[in-house]
Amino acid sequence: MNLDQFQENLGYQFQNLALLIQALCHKSYHKENPEQPHNEKLEFLGDAILDVVLSDLLMEKFSDDTEGSLSRKRASIVNEERLCQIGQELGIPNVLLIGERESKNNLDKNPRIVASALEAIIGAVYKDQGFTTVYTCVAHVFTPLLQGAFEEHDFESDYKTRFQEWAQEERKKTPRYELIDQKGPDHARCFTVEVFVGDESWGLAEGASKKSAAQNAARAALERIEK
Repeated sequence: MNLDQFQENLGYQFQNLALLIQALCHKSYHKENPEQPHNEKLEFLGDAILDVVLSDLLMEKFSDDTEGSLSRKRASIVNEERLCQIGQELGIPNVLLIGERESKNNLDKNPRIVASALEAIIGAVYKDQGFTTVYTCVAHVFTPLLQGAFEEHDFESDYKTRFQEWAQEERKKTPRYELIDQKGPDHARCFTVEVFVGDESWGLAEGASKKSAAQNAARAALERIEK
């Protein structure tokens, strides 16, 4: 994929193409090519802009929601896994600038790197043409998620979403759920799941399915926070 195709996917044509190239430049590439600025500062800017724009879009679409409900919806979108998914759909891995050694290790497909590049691109759009333009661009990219994504989702009782919101706000990390054990006959299985933030365990719980066990582990983590 070339940059023209990528910009078409993004729904935005850069006036200053150097900003897009910088947004796509991982620090490992910069180390090998010091003349090319890397994307970390643009990522910092894009992260803040994304929070503002998505907050406004969510308030418009879910005008009757409480602050807490809106926060949980935003957290379900602004997380590494979801941003990586969007970045892959746009084709970011195909245009990323990665150092030679990192490229051999497929770091161009690393969720954190792809998600960070997407945030950097948002920051680059803002630097290129200002807030009104970046608002339109973010709306174009994220509107499909906002259309029907939450219709059957109960965020008040979704402990995983609530714990993820806390973990990303307080620890800047996405929780990781690991299946620890499963036992019992097929008609009455019992699953044990443990939730981690980084290397720290935050909750361990059982459930009749992996999904319910993960929810129960997240609930245990939230109860630990509230103590």
